[in-house]
Amino acid sequence: MIAATGLTGLALVATLVARRGIAGAARRATVARRLLLLYSLVAALLFLRLVQPLWPAWPVTAAMMMTAVWLPFATLRLAEELVRRHAPRIVKLAALGGSLLLTLLPLTLGLIWTDQAVAALAMFQAMMILCVLVLLLRNRRDVTPMETQAADLFALALLLAIPLILSDFQLFFPALSVRGGVFAALILVLATSRLTTGHGRPIWLLVDLLLMLAGAGFTLLVMPGLAVALPAAACVGAMVALALLIERFTGLKDSGLVRALSRLSPDAQRRDILSVHPLLSSGYLVEASQLDDMPGETLRHLASHPMLSAAALPDDLLEAEAGRDLLDRYAASHILRLSIDPPRFLAVAAGDLSGTRIDDELAIVVRLLERLP
Repeated sequence: MIAATGLTGLALVATLVARRGIAGAARRATVARRLLLLYSLVAALLFLRLVQPLWPAWPVTAAMMMTAVWLPFATLRLAEELVRRHAPRIVKLAALGGSLLLTLLPLTLGLIWTDQAVAALAMFQAMMILCVLVLLLRNRRDVTPMETQAADLFALALLLAIPLILSDFQLFFPALSVRGGVFAALILVLATSRLTTGHGRPIWLLVDLLLMLAGAGFTLLVMPGLAVALPAAACVGAMVALALLIERFTGLKDSGLVRALSRLSPDAQRRDILSVHPLLSSGYLVEASQLDDMPGETLRHLASHPMLSAAALPDDLLEAEAGRDLLDRYAASHILRLSIDPPRFLAVAAGDLSGTRIDDELAIVVRLLERLP
């Protein structure tokens, strides 16, 4: 009991660390807002699970069930933003309708964690996770390389979390002594937090999990008695995850762009700068001839700005609308000016979770390009 409480507490703190770390980006990016909602629901569920033995049973258990039923809908909304594709209407209606229906069960019929309600929730979560995986994997080739990596990372996290989530349902696995729901939450938080670091590839999630397993495995080796060592090992694994998240959100890591630029030779040319980092090399070169539908004066005004992004648009309303159209047209997070006359741009997709840090790094790139012919 003490170990389970400690494990839940560690997972709650880890989720709150990630939630605070993403809050700044949530003010400017849709993906971050969807992620903030997911973190909030996970944190609420873990908090309710933590205080369940202390508060009256009915209100807490009802709140737990009503929180759990909205997790699939929040997960679907995040997946839509990652691949920039809407899920089929029937899937969205099923997600919303299922969440509403399962929310009403404890409020109307009083079905709180009964066998019927648990079975319905398990089936609903399994169906929605399958739909999310199809959405992520089917549309992964229609987005930029960085967004593809993010979709693959999230898909891997969901695949790893499925058996852990199922282990939380005692109706199906009554004999299990250790439940995996807390670790499913940690995996999802670790995976999605990777999107903020520029290392949003599936391999880096596996690195995180290996570090957790190493900590847990060492605990198993040094502690005698499996009955005592196993709960302690689980807590150590959660502590490793918490340490990783604290380091991730307080270490102020850059995307690697500045580091890559520092390795350029003094006589580097424009093509060298544009190929020095995957963020730039995967960018799309936009020539003036591709923007014939834009008024020439508007295009010249846009070219007077070294960089455009959703958070840095011109003050003029018409120019701001043209800037948004340019960002949407090339699925870009930033538009970098390459030349004023003729107007030429580089559309790059840095992802929505990098905050203002990537703005500063790309501003350095623009300044370097301006000094080259």
